[in-house]
Order: sequence, then structure tokens, then C-alpha cells
Amino acid sequence: MTNLLEGVVQNGTGWKAKALGRPVAAKTGTTDQFLDAWFIGYTQECITGVWVGFDDERSLGENETGSRAASPIWVTFMSGILKDRSVKDFPPPEGIEFMKIDPKTGQISLEKEGILECFKEGTGPSQKDSFPPKTTRDFFKFDFNLLNKSK
Repeated sequence: MTNLLEGVVQNGTGWKAKALGRPVAAKTGTTDQFLDAWFIGYTQECITGVWVGFDDERSLGENETGSRAASPIWVTFMSGILKDRSVKDFPPPEGIEFMKIDPKTGQISLEKEGILECFKEGTGPSQKDSFPPKTTRDFFKFDFNLLNKSK
């Protein structure tokens, strides 16, 4: 789960947390009509959350998302909390291995643009795997229900 939430910071809506210069796992959130904006994040030492909204049900304004309205507050707060602390990585749980994966095929990537994903030991793709089909546009959008329909 931490690896997934680190991806929110490295490649998604939580990108502003990169300013801390340390591993961060986080999630942004926004309610319909921009009534509430959230940013919940953690490091190895501390977890905090920020909510931005009004006590009565009214909009924060167009595009006032968790990324835009809440994450800057979180980053400012955490900068103060962590300023004199050493940078610590998240240790992976026992039995987990990381592999660089091609996001288009889900296979092991030999190229620089692969993404690092974690697997339970022995469950990641091997070089000789042919699944999913190479024609899949994006492995992470692959509809695995199609496999059940073809049986």
C-alpha cells in the first residue's frame, strides 16, 4: 500500500509533496462540487492530514482540489515538523521484491522508462512470460474480465 501511495506523490496528484525531498506516501481527495479538499500523507516518522472546507455546505470554488487547496498546507506543516529529522526510506515488508515493469505490457522492462512495482516474492513476471498480450494498450487498464469470457 505504501508503494502505491508513494506513486501518488511521484506520478500523480500529490506531486507537491516532492518538495520535502524525502519519501512520502499520500492521497489527495476532493468531494463533488469542490465542497471539501483533503490531503493525507505520511513519512517514516509522521502521519498528518489536512482538510479544507466550510462548516456549511458551500463550494471552495472551481478546481479547489485536494492537490491545489490542501496539499500546500500539508507540505508547509510537514516541512517544519521534519526539518531537523534525517531522511528515512520506507522499508519493504519481508517477502516483497521490486521489478521494473513496462506500463504498456506489464512485462519486465529493460528500458529506462519502466516503473518500479512490488510483488510478493516469486509472483512477478519473468522474461519468458507472454501474458498479458503484447497488443494490450496499457497493462494497468487491461480488462481481465475479457479472459473469463473467452473460456
